[in-house]
Amino acid sequence: DTALEHLRVIRGLMEKAMVYRAVTVPTALFGGLLAVVTATILFIVDSQLSSAVVASIWLCVFLVVNAFHHGLIFRTSQREGERYLSTGFNMAMKAILPAMFVGGVVGLALAFGPLQDIVGTSLAWATFYGLALMATSGFSPRSLRVLGLGFTLTGSILLGVHWWQAEGITLSSPPRTSAIIMGMTFGVFHLVYGLCVRSTQRSSSSTQF
Repeated sequence: DTALEHLRVIRGLMEKAMVYRAVTVPTALFGGLLAVVTATILFIVDSQLSSAVVASIWLCVFLVVNAFHHGLIFRTSQREGERYLSTGFNMAMKAILPAMFVGGVVGLALAFGPLQDIVGTSLAWATFYGLALMATSGFSPRSLRVLGLGFTLTGSILLGVHWWQAEGITLSSPPRTSAIIMGMTFGVFHLVYGLCVRSTQRSSSSTQF
C-alpha cells in the first residue's frame, strides 16, 4: 500500500510539472536578483570582511528567499484547496534535505572553522545545492534538473581547483572571490533559468491560441 501511494504521489507530481515551474520561476527570479545585488554590494565594499560575517550575510539571503518560496507554495496550495504539508511536499523535503543539510554543515565549517575559507564555503554551497535539485528528478521538470546539474558541475570542478592550488582560487580577495562565485551561480544561473522557463511558457501559451 505504501509503495502504491508513493507511485500515485509521484505520478501526480509529474502531472503538475507546470505548477512546479510556476512556483519555482518567481523564486528563481527573486532569489537570483537578490543574490546579484548582495554579491555586488559585497564586491564593492571589500573591507576584508571575515568569512563568518560574509557567510552570515548569505544565510540571511537564503532565509529571505526560502520564506518567499514557501509563501508561494502556501498560496498555491490554498488556491487549489490542497494541504500545505501534503504528501508531495513531504517527499520533496525528504529528497532535498540530505544534500542541503550536508552542504550547509560543510559550508559553515569552512567559514566559521579554523580554515576561514569563504571561497570553499561558496563552492560547497553551490555543489550541494545542485545535488539537492538533482535529487528531485523523480517529480520535477527537466529544466530544474538541468539547473541542478549546472550548479553541481560548476561548484565541484571549481572546488577541486580551489583545493588543488596551494593558495586556492583568489581572483582579488577571498570576500570578493566569494561574491563573484555566489553572484554567478545563485544569481546569474537562477536568473537565466527563470527567464528561459518564462520565455518557454509564453511561447507555449501563444501557440495554443
